[in-house]
Amino acid sequence: MNDGEWRTATAEDAALLAELASEVSGSDFTAEQASAFLKTWRVEIAPDSAVAVLPPASGHSRGHGAWWQRHGSAQFDDVVRRMVRLALTHGVETLQISLPAEESGPLGFDRAYPLWTMVHDGTTWPQQQSELPPPLRISRWSEVQPSEFQTAYEQAYQDQRVVEPHTAATWEQLASSNDFATDLAALATTPDGRVAGFVLGFHQDGGGVELGPIGTVPSWRGRGVSSALLASVLMRCRELHSGPLTLTVDGESPTGAQHLYLRYGFLVDKQLVTYQCRVPAG
Repeated sequence: MNDGEWRTATAEDAALLAELASEVSGSDFTAEQASAFLKTWRVEIAPDSAVAVLPPASGHSRGHGAWWQRHGSAQFDDVVRRMVRLALTHGVETLQISLPAEESGPLGFDRAYPLWTMVHDGTTWPQQQSELPPPLRISRWSEVQPSEFQTAYEQAYQDQRVVEPHTAATWEQLASSNDFATDLAALATTPDGRVAGFVLGFHQDGGGVELGPIGTVPSWRGRGVSSALLASVLMRCRELHSGPLTLTVDGESPTGAQHLYLRYGFLVDKQLVTYQCRVPAG
């Protein structure tokens, strides 16, 4: 594929990107979802392919990549090279991509960790609300300062391998979208307003909810914070008849988060592998 065939995607390309992603993935992507995607990811498109990079936040170097390619439209290696080049132009030093577990990673990418997508079984529900350790209380998104959430988010994910490099401004933008599940978001806060843990979610088509991010700051780990918050959110989802409920997790999470989700009725739907590479400078 020639360089001249590629161009930077704009908001006007949302319908085209949605159509391409739907065809390649077999899922139903809407133009609205593509529009939201284009606000945070940097996307280049060609007649039958698209590559995307989520740049790192200020002070970070790890970004995430994705691509969609119609069958037989271009050489796979050419598309990957284009994605790496796009990552370089946006300050990415380490690029991560995720592929089905049965597929091999592209040349130059090393295996990093397993990634699971999970779906709730629809029958395993918390029987009662778990208590947060004192003096924490459950707060809603509207009660929390975005900067306090951002601080907790960065602390909770500083030792994690699956992290979306969003800034406080980006989270505020996401929270103002129609997809953000304001009615479900649960955060554990201290009396002075600091965030100790969080479970957020985003509405999907057909009444589904994608849960995440989910995390607890290191100083509060091991005390049942995430468990209590997740129980609260699941009970609310049951009341609202939301479903399916899905999430994505590091299959070998250092905090053992995957075991919590299994205990709460989430089943492994797809097993992926995340690969990463150092983006060559120049």
